[in-house]
Amino acid sequence: MSSPQPSEAKATIHLMGQEMENSEVPIEILVRVLGGLQQIIYLLAAVQEKSIVKQRFKVPLEMQQRYALRASIPQPGSYTLPLVLKPELNDQLSILSDYPAIMENLENFFSSLINSDFNQAQDIFPDSKLRKRALSESKRILPKAGENWSLGFSRPNRDELKLTSKSSTHINDWLNQESSEDAVMTVTGELIRIDFDKRIVVLKYPPTHQEIECFYPEEIEDSMLENRRQMIQVTGGFTLDTDGHPTKIIDITRIEPVDLSPIFLREVSWQDRNLICKNPLILTPEMDEETSQLFVIEKPEIDLYVFAYTRDDLIYEINEQIVMMWEEYVESDIEGLASDARNLRQRLLNQIEGVENAPL
Repeated sequence: MSSPQPSEAKATIHLMGQEMENSEVPIEILVRVLGGLQQIIYLLAAVQEKSIVKQRFKVPLEMQQRYALRASIPQPGSYTLPLVLKPELNDQLSILSDYPAIMENLENFFSSLINSDFNQAQDIFPDSKLRKRALSESKRILPKAGENWSLGFSRPNRDELKLTSKSSTHINDWLNQESSEDAVMTVTGELIRIDFDKRIVVLKYPPTHQEIECFYPEEIEDSMLENRRQMIQVTGGFTLDTDGHPTKIIDITRIEPVDLSPIFLREVSWQDRNLICKNPLILTPEMDEETSQLFVIEKPEIDLYVFAYTRDDLIYEINEQIVMMWEEYVESDIEGLASDARNLRQRLLNQIEGVENAPL
């Protein structure tokens, strides 16, 4: 008598937004999303199988085969792609796998990212190493700051969950909470070298011109950068000198390249406000000349000047400042504005629309 096969598990991802016009999706985004989803499935499978997690978790070959996601033909929509998790033919070990439970846990994990429910994320990934890895993979599949798209996820007969770049903020907060040092910060420097054997990254910190050795956890090694002489950002727990400069990094939560690509701002959102740009505002960040620690945006056409330590925070500051200028200059009584303020008001109106009852 043959053994019963485990039930397969189905889900659908839905990529929506201005990046997905005509049911098309940029390949770079699709690869990011599918690759990250597969890695999270492996991590959930490791939790289900109660795998022994050493310092670095490597996905065994048999687990890769048993929990390989399969993508079906895309359906009509912004970009809708059915997914299925099911056993391989003649895989005897798959009888022990509960695919529907893994897909349900994936849904619950995404829900925790949307609702900023860290306790739920801990319940799904009790092991901190697997949890940090899952959070890092989740950042990979989420829209980056400034990208105008969102990720929908749904299981059959369940409401769709919608993930946006806001969940990345929750992830960053959680990763920082798990850092062992009190001084959690992001430092930008020039990548000098990487020693994969000793798990050390060395960067040159521009304000002091000192080299800082960073001991990184093995779970983030898969996302490490190999190109030397480029600017990187390291976030984690730092030891500071008397002047507040970092001298040693104890606990790294993430390492990322410095992204100075243009920001195409089509919508401006902050709190409960949402403004629409008549044409995309093209904002190109630069690093400040004095310390090379701050992302800086200047847009004289609308008197916009903002700075922040990370690109995500920069996007937040841009949205906040534009909304505040809109409220101060567009929604206020025009009769009470000085001539230069009226001029700025008109420049804002030339660029932005979409707010009902704004005074003209």
